Amino acid sequence: MVAASLFAKLAAEAAAVRDGQNHVRTQELLDVCRELLPVLDKFGTSFLIVRSDVGGNINRLAQRQAQDPVRYKIIDGIIDEEVAQQQLGSSSCTKGLLWLKRAMEFVVALLKRLHDDHDVSLATAANEVYYATLYKYHGWITSSAFVLALKLVPSREAFLEKLGTPGKEMMEEMQQFIMVFGSLLAQIHKFLADKGLDDPAKV
Repeated sequence: MVAASLFAKLAAEAAAVRDGQNHVRTQELLDVCRELLPVLDKFGTSFLIVRSDVGGNINRLAQRQAQDPVRYKIIDGIIDEEVAQQQLGSSSCTKGLLWLKRAMEFVVALLKRLHDDHDVSLATAANEVYYATLYKYHGWITSSAFVLALKLVPSREAFLEKLGTPGKEMMEEMQQFIMVFGSLLAQIHKFLADKGLDDPAKV
């Protein structure tokens, strides 16, 4: 699969996440996030912990959705139920969605940085984006581990080549994915924030 096909597929899948009423469909959202896991793999072994965390949050939401696919067809159904039952602890699906959303925001922001500046290195871009997105939610231990991982990422060229064939087509389709998925993440952020669920606590 060439990179253009990868981002074209991701953009198409992201565009299909919302239903006719503009609700976020659970299964479709998780499918897009799963498709992004191989992108995290391309950061190298230093990102294994990050990938594991993202995969864990996807699985947590998928397991809940599988319990009642009709009731949990849209993500609101899962979150609203937990809010009503006051089940908002660290192992809740609400926290899982929050951290999944934040991780995806990091990935999208990083791809945008690489798209907008063809000269910036992956390490520099990742470091800048980390401090602009995830850093404020991380305690000292977590942030130290993350900063170390960022120093071990491959070169920009090697990273893009692992995704497929770098070039104009890749950049165009990457931009389309960034726009579509970024808009979806913004909707999820607003949904959580409006309910007071954008927990600022550090981990």
